[in-house]
Amino acid sequence: MSPLPLIIVTVETSSTQTKNRTVEIFAALDYSAAMKLIHFEKKLSLAGAICVTVGAIIGVGIFIIVGPIGRDSGAWMPLVFVIAAIPAYFGAAASSALGSTIPADGGGFFYCRSLLGRPAGAVTSMLIVIGAMGAMGTVSVGVANYLAIYAPEIPRPVTAISLILLSWFINYVGIMASEKFQIILVVQLVTALLLVIVAGIIGGGNPDFSQPLPKGTGGFIGAAVLACLAYTGFNIVGELGDEIENPRRNLPITIMVGLGIVAVIYIMCGWVVAGSLSVDEMATSKVALMDTAMRHLPRWTQHYINLAALGAAITSINAVFLAAPREFVALAEEGILPKWFMKFNPKRQTFDNGMYLVLAVGCGMMLLQRKADDWGLMCVAGLLLSNVILSFAAFFIFKKFPDKVATSPAPLRKWWVYPCAGLSALFSLAFGALSFTQWLPVGFIVGAGAAVGLALTWRAGRR
Repeated sequence: MSPLPLIIVTVETSSTQTKNRTVEIFAALDYSAAMKLIHFEKKLSLAGAICVTVGAIIGVGIFIIVGPIGRDSGAWMPLVFVIAAIPAYFGAAASSALGSTIPADGGGFFYCRSLLGRPAGAVTSMLIVIGAMGAMGTVSVGVANYLAIYAPEIPRPVTAISLILLSWFINYVGIMASEKFQIILVVQLVTALLLVIVAGIIGGGNPDFSQPLPKGTGGFIGAAVLACLAYTGFNIVGELGDEIENPRRNLPITIMVGLGIVAVIYIMCGWVVAGSLSVDEMATSKVALMDTAMRHLPRWTQHYINLAALGAAITSINAVFLAAPREFVALAEEGILPKWFMKFNPKRQTFDNGMYLVLAVGCGMMLLQRKADDWGLMCVAGLLLSNVILSFAAFFIFKKFPDKVATSPAPLRKWWVYPCAGLSALFSLAFGALSFTQWLPVGFIVGAGAAVGLALTWRAGRR
C-alpha cells in the first residue's frame, strides 16, 4: 500500500495557548492509522453501543411505518417483519466480519477503500450519508405526528426541525453525555413498546390469518420493502469503530444482539397492531401504534408512549449525527472533501463542522414537507445499496487481512462469511432497487450521490 499524503487535522484544545492550533500528521500506513492519531479517550461501553444500535433502528422504524405496512399487508404484517429481517441479518453478519477484523471510524469508507479501492469507498460513503439523512427525515416527520396532540396549531415542519435541533444539541455536548442519555431513552422506549405488546396480547389482539392480502402479492412485497427501513439502523454503529471499547470483540456483539432485540420487538408489535386494527384503520392512521395502545390501555398511558416516540426520534437522529460526520472525515482525510471536515473537538469528542452540515441539510429537508414514507424509501435505498458494496468487500478480508482474520475475537471462516456476504448483497440489491419503484425520485437522489462521490474521487486523484 502506497503512503498517504500529508494530513492536516485541526484540533480544538482546552489550552488558551494552543487553542485552534493545526497539527500536521504524516500517515505512512492507511486511514486506520491516521484516525488512531485522533485519540478518543472516552469510549462507548458495550451496553452503550447496543443502546445506540437499538435506538437507531427502532427510531427509524416502528413508530413511523407500522400503519403503511399494515395497510398493504393486513394480518400478515408479522411475516413482513420476518422477511425484512433476512437482508438485515445477512448484512449484520457481513458487517460483523468487517468490524471484528478492521474496525475504524467512518467504517463505510474505510472498509471499502481498504478492500475495493477509493472510488468504491467514496460511493459507499455517499450512499450511507443519503440513507442516514433519509432516516433523519423519516423520524422527524413521523414523530411530529405523534406530538401534534399537544400543540396541533404548530406546523409539523416546525416540530420536526425542533427535534433535529434538540438532537444536535444532545450530540454536541459530547459522546459520553450522548451515551448516558441514549441508555436512558432506550430503556424508556423499550418498556413503552413492551407495554403495548403485553396489553395487546392480553386484550386479544391476535391477527386473523384467514383474511386475504389487502393489495395482493404486489402490495405485500411493497410492504416488505418499506419494512426494511425498520432494520436499516444497524449500519450506524459500524461508523463508530474505535470509539467503542474493545471494538474487535464488542462491535460484532453489538450488531447481532441489538438487531436481535429489535427483530423480536418488531414482530410482536406487528402482531398486536394487525390484530387490533382493521386494514382501513391502519391505512388512515398516522399513529397506528398509539391507536393500538388506546384499544387496550388507559388513556393516560398515551403520554408515556408519546415520550417513547420522542425518545425514538432523538436516539435515531442522534445516531445520524454520530455517523454522517465520520464519513465526511474519512473523505476529507483522502482529500476528497475539504480538510475543514476534520476539525475535531477532543473535549466533546465531536467533529463539529460535519455536524453543522448535517444539521443544515436536515432542517432544509423538513421545509420540503415530504411524507415520512418518502424519506423512508430514501433511507432504504441509500443504506441497503451501500450494504451491497460493503457485503462485496467482505469477500476480500481473508486475502488482504489474513493476520487480522487469524486474531479476530469472532471465529471468521469462509464457509459462513462468503454465503452471508453473498446473500446480503443479493437481498440488499433487490430490496434497494425495489424502493425506486415506490418513489421515483429516490433513484435520482441515489444516482446523483454516487456520481458526486465518483466525481470528487476523480478530482482528488488529479491533484
